[in-house]
Amino acid sequence: MPILFCDLDNTLIDRAAGYRAWAEHYVAALGRDPEEVEWLVSIDHDGMRAREPIFEEVRARWGIDAPVTELVERYRSEYPAFVPAVDPEVGRRLAGLRRGGWRVAIVTNGPPSQRVKVERCGLLPLVDVVVISDVLGVSKPDRRIFEAAARQVGGQVDTAWLVGDSPEADIAAAVEMGIPGIWLRRGRAWTETRWRPHAVAESIEEALSLVPG
Repeated sequence: MPILFCDLDNTLIDRAAGYRAWAEHYVAALGRDPEEVEWLVSIDHDGMRAREPIFEEVRARWGIDAPVTELVERYRSEYPAFVPAVDPEVGRRLAGLRRGGWRVAIVTNGPPSQRVKVERCGLLPLVDVVVISDVLGVSKPDRRIFEAAARQVGGQVDTAWLVGDSPEADIAAAVEMGIPGIWLRRGRAWTETRWRPHAVAESIEEALSLVPG
């Protein structure tokens, strides 16, 4: 059976919107200037930066006494509630692929709290498995994380397609595994010269429509 590997953040869910909503809440809760939201968004590096150095900067800038571990724990417990619900059209397209015989596997880098996001945004009933790097101990683009997902749904990696927004974590993995990789552009230009995506999509809805049903 064919497998569709899907990235989570800024692919199936709008992580950028969720993070900004959390940042607005956090700044207000601490009584900081609302303009600090833009700074908090800027040091996030679109989710590609570890949380510990971010909250080291937050402590230093705002004079917070709580240890970094406590701040990160608070973030991980609060943030999933701010992730927008999955778009109904995305849900319909995933359901259609599954009816057509596809198995859908979310493969994401990050902490165990990634699963909370999947549950909170309504994605869990729409997919067959969720594989998280910090739970498995292997991160994308290592093919072993995809092989683990394939085993859980009873399929083979070489029958899969992959959709993701990261050239390094997602499309590099697809190229290495020899499977079609659809890159979610998100307003960016492709700059990697060592590999290229099978296809480029402007939205997750478009990306899912490119997967053969």
